[in-house]
Amino acid sequence: MVRKDGHIVQQSGPQNSLGLVKFDLDDPYAIYLHDTPAKSWFASDARARSHGCVRVQDALGFAQKIAGDEQVTSDWQKAQASGNEGFVKLPHRITVRLMYHPTWADGAGKVHFDKDIYGWNETIAGPLGFGPGRARKMAPPVNDVGP
Repeated sequence: MVRKDGHIVQQSGPQNSLGLVKFDLDDPYAIYLHDTPAKSWFASDARARSHGCVRVQDALGFAQKIAGDEQVTSDWQKAQASGNEGFVKLPHRITVRLMYHPTWADGAGKVHFDKDIYGWNETIAGPLGFGPGRARKMAPPVNDVGP
């Protein structure tokens, strides 16, 4: 941790809770996609260990793919090679849609309820005719270590 512009911030690097790369989104909620030093969590079924952001399993590969698609590979490589915090500006906006589907219907029309980490199923279950008690809110993991 260091003091920067009057704030205490976590230094960038491989042990930063956001990992080595962060993908800023243009939203009012400060939500973004990011890497993580906790790679082993991707093998878990219960992967909701973030505080609103979205961990990306192969964030460096994803960044390389975006850089290639957006023709900024040399900028990306320079940022990586510098070893310092840096930014790579993209020439085009990329639309990101985050979908949350704790409830779905299979091919036979049977409705399935998965763990609902945000507790939204109860709010919509009644109006849809499913009644209370079918949704299951997932308890947050006790070993959560940050964003």
